[in-house]
Amino acid sequence: MASISLIVVTIFLVNISSSLCFLRMTNNTALATWYGPLTGATKGTACGWEGDVNDPPFNAMIAAGNSNIFLNGKGCGHCFQIHCSQKPYCSGKPINVTVGDKCPRACDKVPYHFDISGYAFGLMAHQGEDHNLRLVGQVEIEFKRVPCHYAATKIAFKVSPKTNQSWFATAIEYTNGDGALSHVEIAHSGASDFSSMDNIWGAVWKKDINESFKAPFSLRLTSGDGKTLVASNVIPQNYSAGHKYSSNVNF
Repeated sequence: MASISLIVVTIFLVNISSSLCFLRMTNNTALATWYGPLTGATKGTACGWEGDVNDPPFNAMIAAGNSNIFLNGKGCGHCFQIHCSQKPYCSGKPINVTVGDKCPRACDKVPYHFDISGYAFGLMAHQGEDHNLRLVGQVEIEFKRVPCHYAATKIAFKVSPKTNQSWFATAIEYTNGDGALSHVEIAHSGASDFSSMDNIWGAVWKKDINESFKAPFSLRLTSGDGKTLVASNVIPQNYSAGHKYSSNVNF
């Protein structure tokens, strides 16, 4: 029984790995719709970014993904290049979007579905045809995973409004490269070791703490492709719940 279970687990992991490589290396087909304002985005609620998705460096270039894109929150931060050649309105020119939300359950009727911000959806059109493309409402697209690149922007930490002296949580934004994080650790003031945080949903990571766990906090991040960096003392001693703090590092 143990050997059979090992074989099943191995096959499962191989299938996941193959699927991720497929998304990275080839163009895949998907259904694309749009949501939110005509020239903006709604909120990145399912990833914990809220209204930040409208501001630089996201600039409303956001998509909600169905289950095979959102990956139960593990897809938050993944970047995709998509393009539409559907006549007569699509230009075929590629655009890049970041997964910042979850597409509703109805989106799982097809293998891959991107619900794109109204602004990004319009950018797939020929010049002057963005309104007509939005009226069409849904189009077939081709897509592939690409590295995220937010220029000079550094990784930022949006402290949860619910943070208190016994519980600390933060949403992590603007991760270059892989776009997502596989492991996050935290160290308090004066500590020589880091301790693991838990990914509770989307891009939000938490740590149960006590009164001896005092800021400033440093965070050690491991990207989805295994790279590691440290944001030293990024959460200041007098930090406030609900505020966002920028680091001086990125992948």
